Amino acid sequence: MTKYELFAMIFYALDAYYEEEVPEDINNFLGDMCPFTFADENSADPVVYEDYCEFIGSKEISLENSFLLAKEYISQIKDLDLNEAFDDLTEEFWIQGCKEFLGTRKND
Repeated sequence: MTKYELFAMIFYALDAYYEEEVPEDINNFLGDMCPFTFADENSADPVVYEDYCEFIGSKEISLENSFLLAKEYISQIKDLDLNEAFDDLTEEFWIQGCKEFLGTRKND
């Protein structure tokens, strides 16, 4: 799993959680975070992806540790509490979603 793939999965999880009622500040963040706005591996606001890449640094990313990394990343985002989006999300459901996403990426 690449750092971009993990970033996209975090976006998918947050976007799905906040699908119904989205506070304005979180809606703005999700708009800035969107990894599918441009063709390259980035976010709609490149600063969001740069901050994420700084967080990841040289950490090893695998399917097995991706859930913990995702939770760690969202917990350190300043001025937003996104933790509730992952509170009811199980690691098994996360991994299943990752496998589906990664499977579709191989067909691109």
